[in-house]
Amino acid sequence: MDYKATEPTWWITHGETVSSGFLSTGSTLSTGANFFETFSVESDFQSRLREIKDNPEVAKRSGAPTEPFARLAWVRWKREVGGLTLPNGLSILTSRESQSQITATILSANLGLIETPVRWKAKSGWTELSLEQLMQVASGIAGHVKACFAAEEAVETMLTADPTVNVEVAFDAAYIEAIK
Repeated sequence: MDYKATEPTWWITHGETVSSGFLSTGSTLSTGANFFETFSVESDFQSRLREIKDNPEVAKRSGAPTEPFARLAWVRWKREVGGLTLPNGLSILTSRESQSQITATILSANLGLIETPVRWKAKSGWTELSLEQLMQVASGIAGHVKACFAAEEAVETMLTADPTVNVEVAFDAAYIEAIK
């Protein structure tokens, strides 16, 4: 796998062995390792590196694969569940569990099982949400998830034509186009 840094990037490769380092913008790295992970925040990099070194077998199950199509699915999943900031500034969780919780809360409110507003723990902290605000959150999450899958499909088409496409860069561009 070949990687070109589009910003200052800390990296980790792992599989049989663990290697790590830093790339400045425009620098490239080639690896034959099974897993390759990048970080724009050094503390996240240091934390993940400790995690990998402490338990390499668990790290293999959670790492970013280097095979392009598997990596694309991983990139989509990380974006999908990585959270979202809504236009009103509310930062929300978008894990699969969070997606289910917001749906269940709206259903419960619509059925009269709970009263609104409800206290909700957002990524940015505790807040109170009316039914209308819950619907806005659900709409934001639905649009985000839809854009993630549309971006994955677009990049999959690119990869089929050219397996050297930079998955992360192509995904980011396709996501921005899809979320419009």
